[in-house]
Parts: sequence; C-alpha cells; structure tokens
Amino acid sequence: MLKKWIVQRLFGTGGEELEPIPQDETLDGMNLKEVLDAHEAWKTRLLEDLSGKAGKPLDPAVVSSDRQCTLGKWLHGPGRKYVKLPEYQKALQAHADFHVCAAEVVIENRSGNPQRAHELLKTRFRQASNANQLELVRLFSVTRR
Repeated sequence: MLKKWIVQRLFGTGGEELEPIPQDETLDGMNLKEVLDAHEAWKTRLLEDLSGKAGKPLDPAVVSSDRQCTLGKWLHGPGRKYVKLPEYQKALQAHADFHVCAAEVVIENRSGNPQRAHELLKTRFRQASNANQLELVRLFSVTRR
C-alpha cells in the first residue's frame, strides 16, 4: 500500500489517500504521512510567496535550514539512531537538498527573477521534492524489514 501511494504522489497518477496500518505509520515518533504531507505543502507556500499572497514573505535563511521542520528535527534527533544506514544518509542529504532548493526559489524571486523562480519550482524543486519523499520512504521501508 505504501509503495503504491508514494508512486502516485511522485507521479501524480491518483488522489488515493494513504491509510496506513497503525503500527506502520510511525518510525521512532515520526509519522511518515504527516512529514510527507508537510513537505508537499511547500510548493503551495512557495507559490503563495511568489504571488505575494503569503502574507509575511518567506525568509530564505529559515527556508534553507533542514533542522527546523518536523522531519529535520527527527532526522537530526531521534532518527540519528539510523546514522549507519546508507538509506538514512541519503534521506538526510535529500532533505537538506530540498530545503536549499526551496530557498533558491525564494532568493530568485527576491532578486527580481520571478520567471527563474517559477522555472526552479517546476524543475529542480519538483525533483528535490520527489527525491526527499522517495529517500524518506526508502529509510522507512528498510527499518521495517
């Protein structure tokens, strides 16, 4: 079920909601669906920022930090117990790359390059978002074996 759901999310081939089995939805206090949903919501936040509808503009320094969101706090906290797993290292890197790319979108917009910001959002940010989700699911999966 999880694999099918993540493929649908990555490739936009369905709107099926993930209904995880209760014992499978968390990993050492991290709820997989919640952190995936939170990172998926970044696209909306960035679009609102680009259009000026975000209210308070996003701060690139805050956006670029991979330690402030729920997933970042988990990866740099309780998730460190998996530090020796290659899947953990890939998830950590993909998460950091995701936040750096999101900050690049904000920086391009602030620099007067809204077209470039939109282009980044559609290309590199989408790729970083997909990689972030995929690597997190891989980590989640390998810890379930």
